[in-house]
Amino acid sequence: MPDLVALPIDDVVDPHIHLFDLLGTPRPMQPIGKMFRGNDKLVRAAALKAMPAATIAYFGERTSLLGDYLPSHYREDSGSSRVTRYVHIEAGWSDKTPMDPVGETAWLDVLPDGPSAIVAHADLTRGTAAGGVMRAHLDASDKVRGIRHSMSWHEADGVMDFGTAKAMSRMSGYRAGFDQLAVYGLSFDAWCFGDQIGQVAELADHNPEVPIVLCHLGTPVGIGGEFAGIGATEDERAGIAARWRDAISDLATRPQVHAKISGLLMPVLGFGHETDAASPTVDRLVDELGPMVTHAIDAFGPDRCMFASNFPVDRVSSDYETVTRAMLQITSGLDDAARAALWRDTAARFYRLD
Repeated sequence: MPDLVALPIDDVVDPHIHLFDLLGTPRPMQPIGKMFRGNDKLVRAAALKAMPAATIAYFGERTSLLGDYLPSHYREDSGSSRVTRYVHIEAGWSDKTPMDPVGETAWLDVLPDGPSAIVAHADLTRGTAAGGVMRAHLDASDKVRGIRHSMSWHEADGVMDFGTAKAMSRMSGYRAGFDQLAVYGLSFDAWCFGDQIGQVAELADHNPEVPIVLCHLGTPVGIGGEFAGIGATEDERAGIAARWRDAISDLATRPQVHAKISGLLMPVLGFGHETDAASPTVDRLVDELGPMVTHAIDAFGPDRCMFASNFPVDRVSSDYETVTRAMLQITSGLDDAARAALWRDTAARFYRLD
């Protein structure tokens, strides 16, 4: 098994994590956190009763999202993996007005040991008016590099939606909001489900001036096992995988599009580790995730791929070091330059960290 010191770099960049303070940052679970402050058991029990079944299934009953996750928690998780810089991706800051998510950026900007770059939220469906929110994010922090307005939507009732419609990205307002990214020199973090990857390609064609990174390799629901009735048979999973490979290969033909190898242990993919008694072994993750990781790297090339943890979301399925070791083993045949790209250089260039 490759050791972590086998990495050709000692300054790893993690380009996708989420931070939150249950009492200090406005999120859906904040009222419960305040009600049962200091009693994690009661917070968890109340939250699991209050949350919709699709939400519980999506994140897993043992999710870390019901408490605080601050830089100290992240450093404890990632300590063995030589991470020096990380990128924060918007974490569902509750917004009653379009400008409310700017509060998350302002909070992150002064957070001790905070992120090196911030991907903020703006409601792109507001069209050109979304540009005002982008301007406010940039005024709140010089670390802002991009925007994420999640597209993820699935027709299955048991899959939690993050977008408002399956084809939200095709709406004229969303497209006009997307164009504002080019005006303000911002990139776009595209998060969708597997059957929406083609919509990311359409956005790339719509405005090639906007750099795009596909989050979580497009999150193909049920590719690893049954989830919400999807991927229940081997034949169905094979079809999901084939369609996903084709969509990834097509998307990769757009030179401004990059890929995050991340989020592959979210329960929605169907591998089922969120209910395991212990973290899966490195060899098991290599077997399960290897084909997806290899295909993405083959399609995009190491210079347009970046490894990311998606912590603490993926923490429900595995610890940080096990995932890192699995990715090291999957990429053991690559040279030092390629591995440096995957663990540092691609993310540093895309998010303009240097």
